[in-house]
Amino acid sequence: MAIKDWYKLTFQIGSDSEEIIFWKLNELGIFSFSFEYLIKNESKKEVNIWLPIDEWDESSRSDFEKIISKLLNINNSKNQFFDWSIIKEEDWLTSWKKYWAPELIGNHFLILPCWIDLHEKLKEKQIIKIDPGAAFGTGGHPSTYLCLEKMENILFSDKKVLDIGCGSGILSVAARLLGAKEVCAVDNDYLAINSTNSNFQLNFGNLEKLNTYLGSFDEVVLKNQLEHFDFVLCNILAEVIKEMIPNIYKCLRNSGEVIFSGILNSQKDEIIKILIQNNLKLLDVSTRKDWACISAQKASDPT
Repeated sequence: MAIKDWYKLTFQIGSDSEEIIFWKLNELGIFSFSFEYLIKNESKKEVNIWLPIDEWDESSRSDFEKIISKLLNINNSKNQFFDWSIIKEEDWLTSWKKYWAPELIGNHFLILPCWIDLHEKLKEKQIIKIDPGAAFGTGGHPSTYLCLEKMENILFSDKKVLDIGCGSGILSVAARLLGAKEVCAVDNDYLAINSTNSNFQLNFGNLEKLNTYLGSFDEVVLKNQLEHFDFVLCNILAEVIKEMIPNIYKCLRNSGEVIFSGILNSQKDEIIKILIQNNLKLLDVSTRKDWACISAQKASDPT
């Protein structure tokens, strides 16, 4: 098997720029990154991004620098802002792991990177073991935090759940931990499907009660007739959510609920408007930093 080496790109940003960088990386399909506070200056963060060498030639890297420079309104003509280095495949896991630590979310959840031992005093928590691999993080971003925080206050026992844009599978694992009888996970990236299956296996020792589907949400729904879900979980970009709402409505049973996250505060009013237009009743809006989580309920179909 061919060795896969990586470019590691490092640069610094003001802490208030984290959301826009996160947004752009997701939009570009880049999922291997971290934000780290600088010990000597907590108003700034170091951004680390890992990119496969065989997919990023000199022109692509230059174009990427221009995109980031424009986002941050900086002049990078002297090429001093970005620091590129090469990470060998055998050093990848070590380079990646040092950026992850156990994280408490809400009142009950603990996200535990699988290589870290669980502290005795934390064993009462709902433990979600995660191996982020080379593509997906462990859930510390505000959008994921908000979704998990919302989920821990919901009765999932004996419910049927759909996880759209499953990524690492963190929400699918959480739903099963909370008692869901069946979890269906959808993503258009085979790495995400592999990661979801792997992390589900890591937590439960088997893949029972999990069904994964590779492809776009609309295609998967049509092909597999996914319907009658008690809950739909959707932690992806707002621009994508807007297009999905009509089909999400069709997937829900009467009085079924949907939780949307990955939405900037500036976008939540537009999402709420589209929900109402599609006969979904707003239940709750919660926020964390610049991000919003919206829950809604399907009104009963006319009889």
